[in-house]
Amino acid sequence: MVRKRIPLVTRPDQAYSFSLSQQNRTDPAQTRDRDEPASTAEARAPAQPSASIASEDQASRDDSKASIQVDVRVNALKRQEQGLVACGIAPRQVIRAALRKAVKKWGLSATYAIPSSDRRASQASWTVRTSVAVPAAIFDRLLADQDPLGVDSRWSLVRGQLEPLVWAEIDALLASLSDDSDDVR
Repeated sequence: MVRKRIPLVTRPDQAYSFSLSQQNRTDPAQTRDRDEPASTAEARAPAQPSASIASEDQASRDDSKASIQVDVRVNALKRQEQGLVACGIAPRQVIRAALRKAVKKWGLSATYAIPSSDRRASQASWTVRTSVAVPAAIFDRLLADQDPLGVDSRWSLVRGQLEPLVWAEIDALLASLSDDSDDVR
C-alpha cells in the first residue's frame, strides 16, 4: 500500500502559532544561548502578529485597485465571416488579436450598454475565450444598477461595452490584412 506523503513544513504557520497559548512560547534569546544556530532559533520562534495590525493592513488596502475577473467569450459578426475566411490567417487568431487590442483600449464604464442584436458568426470554433480584470468598484455599481439579485453572469453585464470594440478591431485588422495583400501583388 502506498502511503500518502506528508509535506515538509519549511516555515512557521503564523495563524497556528498565534492561536497557541502564550505560556508555551520560548524566548528566542534563551534559545540562542544553547549553542543553537540563530537561524534555527528564529525559525522555531513563532511570530506574534496582532489582530489589529492585520485588520489595519486590509483596511488600508486601496479599494480602487481591487479588481474582478470577468470571463469573456467573443465571436465575429456574420458580416465578417467572408473576410475572415479570405484573409489567409486562421479566423480564431484574427479574433484573438482583435480582442487583445480592444481590451488594451477598453475601460469599464458604470453605465450599462445593451448587447448588440447583430448576428454572430455561425462558426462556434471561432469563439475566443479569456478573462479580463475590471475594477471592482465600477463593476459593483454596474451590478447594483442592472442586476441587484445577482442572477446574470458577469460577462452579460459588460458584453455591450466590449463586443463593439472587438468587432471594430476585427474590421481594422481585416482592412490592414487586405491592404497588405494588395501591396504584395
